[in-house]
Amino acid sequence: MGKKNNLKEVIRFCDLISEEVVMRFGIDPTLKDLLLHLSQHGLIKPIVIRNYLIVTDFYKQLKVNESHMTHTFMDMSIKYDLSERQIQTIIYEYQKKFQIKNNVFR
Repeated sequence: MGKKNNLKEVIRFCDLISEEVVMRFGIDPTLKDLLLHLSQHGLIKPIVIRNYLIVTDFYKQLKVNESHMTHTFMDMSIKYDLSERQIQTIIYEYQKKFQIKNNVFR
């Protein structure tokens, strides 16, 4: 089993990416520039970005639908052209991956 991520490695990675982004976009790159750079270099998979959008949109839509889960799953299914089951899997499985405690160990 491989070693778990370390905060020192994350900081070193941030410094390296910061240098690359400044060289490419200038002294004041935007967050959009950074995400574009990371996704173009294969460091962020487009499916991860899509899943993150689905999770955030789901909870926004859940408020609009007055907490009706079934209606919200149907709305997300239509919006992202995925089955309701795929949306459920993303909500129940992937949202755990977006929490800091599951990604970076100190």
